[in-house]
Amino acid sequence: MTAKNSAIFRFIAACNAVLKKLLAFVCALLMAVLTLVVLWGVLTRYIYGEQPAFTEEFARMFLVCVTFFGGAFAFSDGSHIGLDFLSSRFTAGGRRTCAVVAVGASMFFACAVLVFGGIMFISTSMESANMLVSAPVYQWQIYLCVPLSGVFSAMFLLESMMRVLSEGDGGSSEKLSEDGREM
Repeated sequence: MTAKNSAIFRFIAACNAVLKKLLAFVCALLMAVLTLVVLWGVLTRYIYGEQPAFTEEFARMFLVCVTFFGGAFAFSDGSHIGLDFLSSRFTAGGRRTCAVVAVGASMFFACAVLVFGGIMFISTSMESANMLVSAPVYQWQIYLCVPLSGVFSAMFLLESMMRVLSEGDGGSSEKLSEDGREM
């Protein structure tokens, strides 16, 4: 039985399908609100000569959130930038090894930097109790997107790793991209 047929893989794939839809909605909503906030700032500056103070801070806040969540969403599709110049010249086993290393390094980054580092960042931010100047929002609340995006990324990468590792169980000989998806 391959990993693709296991109950754990199917469960993770089902969870990731829901997460992918959630992230797509969140990213689209954040982009829509970001667009409206920036548009409002530009219009008020053009019409009244100055813009409300909240527009610049909110635009920056939404841009940070959409960047982190969009990065996690890119992992769900395997659409992060990948350099396959070298790995494309390897045999199927070499490509599989490259995919395992690439996904493993990405998982390490997601867990160590985004999740663990993000939690430490939030903790430090909570201690300082800094708020946005123009809104009653604590900065740590904005920074929640960092560890959340790390958890989402790790989930998508776990599915990719299971897919890559299942290729050794008599899987297909298709060319693999660096995240282990068939090309």
